[in-house]
Amino acid sequence: MIATHTAKRLLPFALAASVVVAVFAGAANGRTQSVTFVAGPDRVVQGNPATFTVNVAPSGARCSLAVRYKSGAKQKGLRTVSAAGGKASWTWTVSKTVQTGRATVTASCAGAGRASRNMTVIGQVLPPRIDVVQTGYSIRTYPFGGTGVSWGVILANRSKTQDALGVNVICNMVMDDNRLVGTASTHINDITANSQHATGGELNFLGGAPVARLEVVVQIGKSGPATHLKPGISFVRLTPSTFEPQWTGEIDGEIQNDSTNKTLQSAQISGVVFDAEGNIIGGGSGFTVGSLPPAARMVMKITNGMRPILYAKAASALVSIAPSYK
Repeated sequence: MIATHTAKRLLPFALAASVVVAVFAGAANGRTQSVTFVAGPDRVVQGNPATFTVNVAPSGARCSLAVRYKSGAKQKGLRTVSAAGGKASWTWTVSKTVQTGRATVTASCAGAGRASRNMTVIGQVLPPRIDVVQTGYSIRTYPFGGTGVSWGVILANRSKTQDALGVNVICNMVMDDNRLVGTASTHINDITANSQHATGGELNFLGGAPVARLEVVVQIGKSGPATHLKPGISFVRLTPSTFEPQWTGEIDGEIQNDSTNKTLQSAQISGVVFDAEGNIIGGGSGFTVGSLPPAARMVMKITNGMRPILYAKAASALVSIAPSYK
């Protein structure tokens, strides 16, 4: 009984001694074991590259990286590498289709251990997409010679988060045989996110204008964050030409600066004209008379492009504005 009791008392001391021996043996051999992340993004946008680097001891260990996204899906194509100079790195492109949210990144190195950290996948910011919603035109032969074509188009920015900036619009006029008879163009400073924009103009020909249809090409200069501040437009009306009352003279109305602290420095104005059935029968561009202080209003007019439109057919108009504020 005494011998057994003594053995039990000595056992913890024996275990402690063995641990101390093991620690000193590891230190003597210089075999420190560790895996530590030293580089890697906290956030990455879908469709963009991600690079992670770990420090590894002992150097030369074979390491692998596992990435598990929020949905549970695992990143494919990550190769096992050697920790050259005590470092191991991996770079891959985060797919545009992976689920957004927190992902777990785990590095495992043979004989050194493992380490984990998190990374947040951010949804990709989609660039603006401009669709052509509606087009139309009117043709007029002038009494003094030549022909004028008033054309109009409604464009839609389908992005809900990005404005389309510096938009160039080319309007080709196509004949029955699919050949072009003329090309007009216009520039729009800003088509705001999730909105429609009406624009148009006039193209003149020395002779006839055998136009069968319009072909519209849109090019976006760049994108920008969605802007929500826009002037108000009211009292829009169509008026006949002073000298040729059977033809349309202008679209006019009022612009209100709804901002309480910003001056409307300038405004790019354009619009289209509809017939009674809602078909576009032309369009044009116009101007404002100057800058507009907060909570004030002024007249706006669209005259360019109106001459070829029969006033008897002009039933309504849609006006769009691209403002610039101080």
